[in-house]
Amino acid sequence: MKRKRSRRSSYSTRRSNPSGKKQRRGLRRALILTLVLIIASAGLLTWRWRAWFGNFPELPYAPPQSIDRLSIVPGAHFASSRTISWRCDSLLQDSWLEYGLAEGDTVILERRWLPAEGVIASSRSGKGAYYHAELHGLQAGKTYRYRVHTGQESSERYSFVIPPSDEETHFVYLGDVQDPSGEMSQELFARLREQVPSPDFLAAAGDQIEGPCDHFWEAWYRAFAPWSGELTTILSTGNHEYLKRGFFRELDPRWVAQYNYPKNGPEGFEGRSYYIDFPLMRFIVIDSNGINGPIDIQRHRSWLRSALRSSAQPWQIVMFHHAVYTVRQGRSHPVMRYVFNPILEQEGADLILQGHDHAYSRISSHTESGEAISPVYLISSSSPKTYRNGWDERHDRLGSGLQLYQSIRVRADRLHYQSRQYNGELYDEIVLHHRPDAPARVEDLATKIPEIFAFDGFGSDKKGQRKAEEYRTEIERRRRR
Repeated sequence: MKRKRSRRSSYSTRRSNPSGKKQRRGLRRALILTLVLIIASAGLLTWRWRAWFGNFPELPYAPPQSIDRLSIVPGAHFASSRTISWRCDSLLQDSWLEYGLAEGDTVILERRWLPAEGVIASSRSGKGAYYHAELHGLQAGKTYRYRVHTGQESSERYSFVIPPSDEETHFVYLGDVQDPSGEMSQELFARLREQVPSPDFLAAAGDQIEGPCDHFWEAWYRAFAPWSGELTTILSTGNHEYLKRGFFRELDPRWVAQYNYPKNGPEGFEGRSYYIDFPLMRFIVIDSNGINGPIDIQRHRSWLRSALRSSAQPWQIVMFHHAVYTVRQGRSHPVMRYVFNPILEQEGADLILQGHDHAYSRISSHTESGEAISPVYLISSSSPKTYRNGWDERHDRLGSGLQLYQSIRVRADRLHYQSRQYNGELYDEIVLHHRPDAPARVEDLATKIPEIFAFDGFGSDKKGQRKAEEYRTEIERRRRR
């Protein structure tokens, strides 16, 4: 006869199973942790949704039936080639370039006619017909005059100059311009044109525009109008030239259509990552925003190493958007820092031009004995949007709340770098002295120029006031170092 278990004995049995109780407790903790992570992830996505996935709305547009948006970019050899691009209407038509050597303001010698290639660039709210024509065999020291034709439309006449010698190359470098209305950048470009009237070219490290919308491109061309079609530009892409497609990014088709750079980059990045040879330097541009996944990384690593190793010029300059050593508080770009920077150091890059952080930074490399050497890493910005800088001790020079341009003169034995505010006031200055079998020696000429920390975007609430006070404390600490 079976004996019934008493309630007490059954209760005692359940209590005497500590492993089951621990399992239930662990399950509850796991469920709570999962719920917390879900809520935190949802909050993070809500907070960062626009930055990670949102796009500026693009209003419907139709290009004019007249010619506009002229650009001039170099070919693979700066001293002998140019590509001229323009837009006209939204349907492809027969187009050509009329050009020749100029003598004085009006006379064109040896007039030539060159057929142009056309492409339709379609965006979210419209499309445009873009054309380009490539010029080769140009002569140093000569001025060329040209105009372009599409169908029955003709542009006004423009001129450009091939630098007269290989003794010096002088160019202007800008970080992010990124001015939504274009009004402030229009004023800045006008001042820049007064202070540096005839550079050999202008380089910009991405984020020319606020977003991949036609009205933002219109703002850029309106601001750049005094130089458009005459000043050669070397540009890299930035994240604001990219359209967000979920977790993927797509370069605005207008960027490729209007900037026909050399197609000597890695597979899949032709015209976006590229290099240009000058008599005194090789200028390498990387589309850092478009590098996604191991295949893109490996192709760029091999290409970058080869481009640096095969250069016979005394100077190697590399430009891309995302910084190796960021200056913005709390920001990092590990791919550029840990994947590409070792190649820059090992293969003899001299000057690294960067943007993205909307503040100013200069960092020199150093020997074990403390001598400042190349590569030198630079971050600058011309945008009305400014960010708070960080305080990493590796930054030789910092600045915030500034709009700057950089004037760079390259000679065989030295590279002279100056950073100036748009009122012409000098903010930073170094000279790199070339050494044939060693990294360039860096001479700092800005040690007596005070650093400026003008960022004030903290807000007026208690949290903003606390951050502003912390920022002022860090400024004083840096000035006492």
